[in-house]
Amino acid sequence: MLRFYRKVLTLLLVFSAFSNTVHAAEYSGYLDNLDVRPDIGYGYAVAKDHKRGLGYNAGVRILSSVRTLSTSEPNKRYGVEISSVSPFESKEAFRHEKYVAVGLIVEQILPSHMVITMGTLGYIGVDQNKNSPFGLIADIAWEPGSGKCTQPFLGLRLETIYDTSTITRYSLNAGIKFNAL
Repeated sequence: MLRFYRKVLTLLLVFSAFSNTVHAAEYSGYLDNLDVRPDIGYGYAVAKDHKRGLGYNAGVRILSSVRTLSTSEPNKRYGVEISSVSPFESKEAFRHEKYVAVGLIVEQILPSHMVITMGTLGYIGVDQNKNSPFGLIADIAWEPGSGKCTQPFLGLRLETIYDTSTITRYSLNAGIKFNAL
């Protein structure tokens, strides 16, 4: 399993480097930085087959901030997310439903330090879980403008996993954003 994580991380780093070159060429100087944002969340999950429970997610996002021609400050971010998701960790009978999620994320930065995120994720079953469904993610977060290199954030995350029984998760996430460039 460790080899798999190394391969995914290597692919994401190559994708990120390629993405930065493409953005730099496309926007000719409008690429501002590369952000790395680890986070952890805990919340409630419910499935269509009436499974319910509390679970966690932990992961990292690698994002490129881009400003458009009409704005002087960055107002969009594009990137990838890698996370570990266990929707029913509190229920012993359903603990086998664990996933590694990898996907593309788009963020819009709003006034008053609010961030809206949308994305699509591919889930890979871990341990006894052999399913590999897809899913959607949406969150709204608050990132106070407290520092240049690091910023804490707090967000509400809605995640839908389209497995054999559709799982919907609502969680509270917290983390910190590091400016890598």
